[in-house]
Amino acid sequence: MRRGKRRSHILKAYWRDTWILLRQFRHSLFAFTFLLLLGALWLMLFYTEKRLDFGEAIYATLMLVFLNPTLDFPQSGFARPAFFLVPIVGVGIFTEAIIRFGILLFAKSYREEEWQRVMASTYRNHTIIVGIGRVGYRVAEELLNAGEEIAAVTLADDEESAYLIRKLRDKGVPVIVDDARRTEVLKDAQIEHARCLLICTGNDLTNLEIALAAREVNPNIRIVMRLFSDALAERAQKFLGVQAALSTSAIAAPAMVAAAISQTVAHAFYVGEHLFHVAEVNLDENNPLVGLTVGELERQSSVSVILLRHSNGELVHLPPADLTLRPNDTLVLVGTPEQIALLRTEKFNADIRKGR
Repeated sequence: MRRGKRRSHILKAYWRDTWILLRQFRHSLFAFTFLLLLGALWLMLFYTEKRLDFGEAIYATLMLVFLNPTLDFPQSGFARPAFFLVPIVGVGIFTEAIIRFGILLFAKSYREEEWQRVMASTYRNHTIIVGIGRVGYRVAEELLNAGEEIAAVTLADDEESAYLIRKLRDKGVPVIVDDARRTEVLKDAQIEHARCLLICTGNDLTNLEIALAAREVNPNIRIVMRLFSDALAERAQKFLGVQAALSTSAIAAPAMVAAAISQTVAHAFYVGEHLFHVAEVNLDENNPLVGLTVGELERQSSVSVILLRHSNGELVHLPPADLTLRPNDTLVLVGTPEQIALLRTEKFNADIRKGR
């Protein structure tokens, strides 16, 4: 599916790029075409050694441009200027414009940055990521794994950024290397047609400027930004219409606390003001949860089972309520800290044994 979409974007980009180059070289192409037509007409009128139709005259003029004449040198003084002027003028136009046009059309490495903009121009209802550092690149990978179409805008500040940009481009993601605070750069990434904007640079002020520029161009776009300041994150959501402003401390702090409290807790996050833990529980043969169904576990503990991995490696996403837990299964659970902690208490385990 993703390959098909990528191929579609490439075909559209080639068509648009060809049109852009034709417009860029239109004067040279017009001059070359005019030279061919004028030379053909001149030969039809004044070349007396052989009567030429229009097709033969065009071909003969084209061969003169490449210094490979197909006609004998004329005896008529009126026809001779074409044999001298057409090659001189034609070679000048051809070498300056036609060859350069072909190189730019087919050798995209000569104008890679322009090609990235052309590729981005084919995207619709996509997600734009601003800032391809370690966070931005990881976000891009996760979105690609989820089947989302993305374009990126970033500055190549160092070797690491250049390396990450190259890796994304190799995955088929158009990456525009420019300053996203400029509205014209966001327009190059098709901000008007984008579904969501993810701002991941490491500077709070820059992130806010980008959000303001994006909102000016597309008032309805969903904006998610990374901020280091909790206060700025709160204000960005309240006053700038940012749907989600995620501060680094708000993300990291609960996860670090959860990891310190229990080895089973893999992650923690807030939904509004409510804190949730994600825990991984391995069931050995003596675990009282073995033999319960997923539905019974969820009813008795109020946690949600979002993933079950059997001992043979088989993964079951959102396992059904009637699925029985077996020894050596691994559960991934979501619940409040109190609900997750309840699973480790002797009282809960004793109640499970009594219930049987």
